[in-house]
Amino acid sequence: MPTDRFVAFRRMLWLVVACVGLVFVLQAADLWALQVLLANGDGQTAHAPASAPLPEAGVPLPTQQVAVGSSTYLPVLETPAEERSTPIAAAAETADAVPNFALVGDGGDLGRRAREIVGKYAPLMFAIRVKDEVYIDLAKMAEHVDGELRWSPGEQEAVLLTADSVVQLHPGSTQAEVNLSPTTLPSAPQISNDRLTIPVTALGSLIDAELEQSEQSHVFAVHTGSSPISIVALEDLFLLRISRSQRRLQVYVLGEPVKSYPMCMGLGNNTPVGRFHIQNRAVWPPWNSYEGEYIPGGSPRNPLGARWLGTTARGSSRGWAIGIHGTNQPSSIGRRISGGCMRLHNADAIELFNNIPIGTRVWIHEEPIAHGSAS
Repeated sequence: MPTDRFVAFRRMLWLVVACVGLVFVLQAADLWALQVLLANGDGQTAHAPASAPLPEAGVPLPTQQVAVGSSTYLPVLETPAEERSTPIAAAAETADAVPNFALVGDGGDLGRRAREIVGKYAPLMFAIRVKDEVYIDLAKMAEHVDGELRWSPGEQEAVLLTADSVVQLHPGSTQAEVNLSPTTLPSAPQISNDRLTIPVTALGSLIDAELEQSEQSHVFAVHTGSSPISIVALEDLFLLRISRSQRRLQVYVLGEPVKSYPMCMGLGNNTPVGRFHIQNRAVWPPWNSYEGEYIPGGSPRNPLGARWLGTTARGSSRGWAIGIHGTNQPSSIGRRISGGCMRLHNADAIELFNNIPIGTRVWIHEEPIAHGSAS
């Protein structure tokens, strides 16, 4: 007769065998289900997908949709994405001594000319403009002077170590200490995309640097114990100067004219004069007609053409948005007949779009521009 201990052992052994068998059954079921999914095309396969059908004429591709900032004056309101993905915001994250022109587009001829001018200022670091101050990524600046920034997002104190000093900073406060001596900064350090930024004008008191700024190019020349470096806000890289009388747009890079484009201007004074900036952008933008009809982007009836660069300018009569955009009427270029917006040939609008970041300055005036080349 088997003992009680032997019976218990046999039962335990059968339980282990049953569990192992159940595991194998479940695995086999999973493999069978996966094969069914692959056979039905519902899973991931290594095979190349079949070509998708072409969209209907006038319907923009999904890749042509661009999130733009929220505004009651946009051609058509869209849900905004994180606007910190714009070139201006990205500069705070990826500013380098060698300018990264991927921040502002694929370039083309305008980008090539811009790189030639920017190359004169190398090494150059992009910064961001906040109101009247230009802010630089402190960690990047610390690397340039062979220093170290000790700070992480969420911390209320930052310590900058250089060969000559220990600097204590507090995000949001103008009060700082340099080698335990109190000092007041021109503006408070700010956090942008989890990066600590400080005013460029504060570098003189924090790292014993000499600063010079060109009124024409807006470039800061920063002289430290190591090699000098140039700093410019990405918003100041380009200037769009527009002459209503000439119906031309002149692009400047760091104060130098690089290229001009013929335009169609607003009839009479429909295009306002003044100083503005680019506030939103869109690819093949849809349009709400003056009668309220929705016209999709890419439609032959859509007057906005291939690209939209919205400015902060507003129409004098109804407060409509004033933008720089392509056109479905190329014969209008060189004339003064629009409702207020500034039209470009679609190819020119695309090139401009591929280079000009949000925040770029726009100056519209009546007088002719004496210099500049369209070639």
